[in-house]
Amino acid sequence: MSETEVRLGDIAEFIRGITFKPEDVVPVDTPGAIRCMRTKNVQENITLSDVWAVDARFIKRPNQFLRAGDLLVSSANSWNLVGKCCWVPELDWEATFGGFISALRADPSKVHPRYLYHWFSSPRIQSTVRSFGRQTTNISNLNLARCLEMVIPLPSYENQRRIVQALDRAYALRVKRQEAIALLDDLAQSIFLDMFGDPQAVELKWPTVPLGHLLNKIESGKSPKCLDRPAQDDEWGILKLSSITSCEYKAAENKALPSSVSPNPEYEVRAGDILFSRKNTHELVAACVLVESTRPRLLMPDLIFRLDVEADAPVTKRYLHRLLVNPSKRRRVQELASGSAGSMPNIPKGRLMDLPIELPPFEIQQQFSVRISSIERLKEAHYAGLRELDNLFASLQQRAFRGDLWDDRDN
Repeated sequence: MSETEVRLGDIAEFIRGITFKPEDVVPVDTPGAIRCMRTKNVQENITLSDVWAVDARFIKRPNQFLRAGDLLVSSANSWNLVGKCCWVPELDWEATFGGFISALRADPSKVHPRYLYHWFSSPRIQSTVRSFGRQTTNISNLNLARCLEMVIPLPSYENQRRIVQALDRAYALRVKRQEAIALLDDLAQSIFLDMFGDPQAVELKWPTVPLGHLLNKIESGKSPKCLDRPAQDDEWGILKLSSITSCEYKAAENKALPSSVSPNPEYEVRAGDILFSRKNTHELVAACVLVESTRPRLLMPDLIFRLDVEADAPVTKRYLHRLLVNPSKRRRVQELASGSAGSMPNIPKGRLMDLPIELPPFEIQQQFSVRISSIERLKEAHYAGLRELDNLFASLQQRAFRGDLWDDRDN
């Protein structure tokens, strides 16, 4: 290590979360209850829309209360999510965290907490942290001791503050762009409800037909063992579940197909495809995307269905997609899933074919599709801007943590 490098364990500590059973969860307004974060709350930014609560007696140590400036780290999760982290802001109420996540708490006398956050959340460190996961059947458990042995560059506190300011400014621009995209998604959902109403509402009188009556077939791909990296532009790749989990198509979420495996073009993803996740966690199963555009040479895995809509079916793809991702309809679709305790739920093809689909007049569906197409064009423009900001942010991170943004006179 150089003079400006230290072990992570010298400047911060991991604090393990509390343990409790699902039946111990209580309403947040229960006397003596305290809010409790879990893996669902650990997104790019902490998510507070669905927070559990438990009795405060489950907190065994004072340090298990969350503090502003902590990093919540997913320490037991699927392999691709273990190590994921988020910043804890000042909260309006006391909170703790469950056993599947840990808090990474900086020693503020040694490191700026926000500097630690930017370093730990950077792509290179996140990739390293994931490699420290110990894989069990369905869960990867993060080896916290190995994490604490990682080496972090540590310039002077003044240089840390400058780096934080630069990265926070770039981060804020990304957030504004993401907020604009989210508002467009909200607009699309509002247009759907305005034109068609809640698909699960009792008073709704649209006729229904089984989904299978609108499709030629439901296809699924194959999942051979792939390389542990994304495919290059001239390579074939297999989509990961994360390519559609957010109900937004992400072509970059793929793994390269080994050259020894022959691709089957029959499973290649095409613009206009409706892709559906048949198997995932209870919260993520039944994600659905309409592929607006895609790079070539990407194949479906066996955990993703392609809904092949008949050319003369009385349904537009945009309406069908927006119906399936409507929150109340998606909950109905998720009820089709089956699976034993401890396994990921799976939606069988036969059950999905029998799903009732509400069919408003085709002319109204077409009007809806035109309006949604305009929104999608705006979203794509925002996504292009976001990609540029992402590249800028990644470049700043690399420069910051290799010392290019430091002023050596302050060391």
